[in-house]
Amino acid sequence: MQKWYLAQCRPREEDRALQNLNNQDIDAFYPYAEVKKRVRNKLVTRTEALFPGYIFVHADLELVSSTTIGSTRGVRSLVRFGGGPSVVPSELVYDLMAHCDSDALREQLSDVPLKGETVRIEQGPFAGLEAIYLEADGEMRAILLLTLLQKETSTSFGVEEFSRVAKSQ
Repeated sequence: MQKWYLAQCRPREEDRALQNLNNQDIDAFYPYAEVKKRVRNKLVTRTEALFPGYIFVHADLELVSSTTIGSTRGVRSLVRFGGGPSVVPSELVYDLMAHCDSDALREQLSDVPLKGETVRIEQGPFAGLEAIYLEADGEMRAILLLTLLQKETSTSFGVEEFSRVAKSQ
């Protein structure tokens, strides 16, 4: 009977492991999300793993040996607890599949604020003040709404000059 297992991959070889497992007709799932991040003070879209270094494998270990999976290029080994490979609940994997690369997940992983979110200015003459993020102004700048002397003013700031204020939960 097929069950879900967790396999540890070699560093940065999750894609290779996924491809090689699929080439052997072994189902595998690599949860990821595309998120916007700041890299060298530019906004870029990147694909990030939800669980770096791990991949879910769906196999019947009576038909496919755990050694076969462990010796697949890109895979280091199946995660084990006790004597044998640990089984991952199917509901968990299917829930991850349903939410993988969703808008909510992208929003949660992104370090770029959404319109209307509070940000804190970290550099320059306004350092320490909080503002409202309005919109991106190219790749290197953004427009923020500041309240100065009881008057709201929208001003352009470099993306390196402010950061998202952590949401209280």
